[in-house]
Amino acid sequence: MTTLLRRLCVASFVAALLGIAALLLFDALSRLQFTPLHQHLGALALMLIGASYIFLQFSMRRPRNEMLKGVLLGTAFLLWGCEQFLPPSSLFTVMDSAVITIFVVDLSLIILEHLRRRDHDTP
Repeated sequence: MTTLLRRLCVASFVAALLGIAALLLFDALSRLQFTPLHQHLGALALMLIGASYIFLQFSMRRPRNEMLKGVLLGTAFLLWGCEQFLPPSSLFTVMDSAVITIFVVDLSLIILEHLRRRDHDTP
């Protein structure tokens, strides 16, 4: 199972990088005009890197709280990408609020963990 998760992690990672390359190329060709293709390429890259990070979390042996923070972060990227496909609506607002909440909670957990340390090493 670990091998499969790592392969999915790498495949998603590479696909996300290819998505970013396509996004930047298209942006250059379209003279930085915002288009639906720009939005979709960006959304796919966010979703793929989020999926890659989630696969990575499940492929490693880590303390449960560390894995939870990683899965939350990956989920936030997945939701952020998904919401790019939605028109303004109540569902969009809920997803946007969820993404913001996950990012703030996740980073807050990291900050609190490092503030509790006595060695004052930063991540």
